[in-house]
Amino acid sequence: MASRGGSSRGRRVTPASDPQQQRRDSGPQTDKGQQRRDQLIEAAHTVFVRKGFVDARVADIVAEAAVAQGTFYSYFDSKDTIFREVCRINTDRMMEDVEAATVTSPDAPMIERIRAGLKGYIEVYRENARMIALTEQVGTFTPEMREMRLQIREGWLARLERVLKRQQAEGIADPTLDPYMTIQVLGAMADHACYVWLSLGKPYDADEVLDSLTTVWARTIGVEDSQAWRAPKA
Repeated sequence: MASRGGSSRGRRVTPASDPQQQRRDSGPQTDKGQQRRDQLIEAAHTVFVRKGFVDARVADIVAEAAVAQGTFYSYFDSKDTIFREVCRINTDRMMEDVEAATVTSPDAPMIERIRAGLKGYIEVYRENARMIALTEQVGTFTPEMREMRLQIREGWLARLERVLKRQQAEGIADPTLDPYMTIQVLGAMADHACYVWLSLGKPYDADEVLDSLTTVWARTIGVEDSQAWRAPKA
C-alpha cells in the first residue's frame, strides 16, 4: 500500500535480515522480547488515537515507546502491520469489557438481559469510539485492510450468533429465524447507530437509543410480541 500523506517516513525502509524476519514470524522468544513488543503495541495505540492512521508514523510510535527505530522493525515490518495487531487486541479487549459491563441476573426477564447487553456494548463503544472510527476508515484502503475489518466484525458477531442459537434451543427466541442473518442485521443496526452517534456526533439521547435498540432487538428475535404496542380491540 502506498504511503498516504506523501512521505516515506513511517514505512519499512530497509529489507529485513533473516533473523529479524524469523523473529517477526515466530514471535518473541523471551519475556523481555514480549514486553518490548507489548510496549510498542501500546505506544502505537496511543499514537493512532492521537494522530489517526494516515498521519501517524513509525517514528511517532518509537518515540512514544522510547525505543530505537530498529527495535520496531524487529517485531513489525510496517505501520499497517502494527495497526492490524492494535485492532485485533483492541477488539478482544472490547469483547471482554462488554461481558464485564453486562451485569444482570440469569433469572432476569430476557428483555432486561438484552437491554443490559446493549447497554454494556454502548458503554464500551463510547470508550473506544475513536479507534473504531479509525478501523472503519482504514478498512477501505486495501483488500488486506478490508479483510481485517471483516474478520474483526465476524469475530464479534459469531459470539452473538451462538447466544441466539442457545436462546432458540431453550425456546426463548423464535426458532424459525436464520441465526446467522438475523445477527448480521441486528449487529449492523447496533454498530451503525453507535457509529453515527458516538463517532460522527449525531446528538441522540442515550436513553432513547438504548430503548429503541432493545425494543427492535427483542421484537426481532421474538422475545417481545411485535404487536404488543397495538391498542386492544373493543
